[in-house]
Amino acid sequence: MMFRLAFLSALIGSAASLKTNSKGGRELLSNSRKLEQDNDFTWIVDYSMKFANCHTITQYNMEGDEEQGNVYKETLIKYKLCKTGKCGYGCKGGEYLTDMASYIDAYTEAKMNAREYACEMVRENCNCEDDQNDDEKCEKQCYIDAGLDYCIENDDDGEEFNLQEFLECREIEDQNGGYYNQQYFVGPKCSSNGERINLAVFTDEFCTVEGPAEMYAKFYGETLPYKSTSIVEADCVECAQADGDDGAYEISEMCMEQYMISAKCESKLSIYNPDTSGCDFIDNLYLREDNYKPMKHTSAVGMAWFFFISTVGLAAVAAHLHMQTNKKIVLNENPNGAVV
Repeated sequence: MMFRLAFLSALIGSAASLKTNSKGGRELLSNSRKLEQDNDFTWIVDYSMKFANCHTITQYNMEGDEEQGNVYKETLIKYKLCKTGKCGYGCKGGEYLTDMASYIDAYTEAKMNAREYACEMVRENCNCEDDQNDDEKCEKQCYIDAGLDYCIENDDDGEEFNLQEFLECREIEDQNGGYYNQQYFVGPKCSSNGERINLAVFTDEFCTVEGPAEMYAKFYGETLPYKSTSIVEADCVECAQADGDDGAYEISEMCMEQYMISAKCESKLSIYNPDTSGCDFIDNLYLREDNYKPMKHTSAVGMAWFFFISTVGLAAVAAHLHMQTNKKIVLNENPNGAVV
């Protein structure tokens, strides 16, 4: 079982992971609820949430775990809150860190709810009252005109892929009658550059040891979805949602829930009482990553000398070429002689 609040323990200087049913976990959740009561978070309604990148780090749990032991891997998501309308690549705003499982679960659920609402709005405003038209065909055309092809129900008999089932590590069972000595699991992972969240095949029940992706096709007869396409898109998700029919807005459940459980670095936000308690952890997160390889001192010095020598050499070549272009070319120094 992944510890949702494990990485938060590192921020407060504790080496132990916190379970929500432990004393520390209950105190942290209690403090979060108190924080929600004592602070004004209405400013969030003017902001949008944007996925930044994904990180995998190794954590140490002093209390230990019967299944995972003391050392386990934690996958974290860094996201931003940027002003709605100014939310895009490189936008400036607050930076936050949360666990991957809770983030993609909230994100995919929010996307599904938004799609359902969009389909409902098109359906209610689609004029299909003409008796000469087929209502189903008319609605289909309305969805196409609105650019909402996903609203059209799939007519084939194939079972639609349910992403929600694979958001946590899940064992896959062979559908084709084959037999394999090795168990295989499917779950989310960070891409190599951390800019995407993909699905992958793993050989362990915690989805930490990646296996051959083609095993999914052998089990299910089709390519693994989201193998290269990111589960979380690069778009911005608005934190404002309609509160009734009076034109008022409130903070969406996704934004409020993720904000409360996230480590925070709000040094770039112009808000009252910004929370900067997580800045050091977030800014130095790359030092904790499993695939981070710091440059050795000798290598760094060598690279510095390489660039220095290269710069001096290029300067000398440039000076030599400049002198050559300024020389007069004399073909014959004897004014009375012919060119030989």
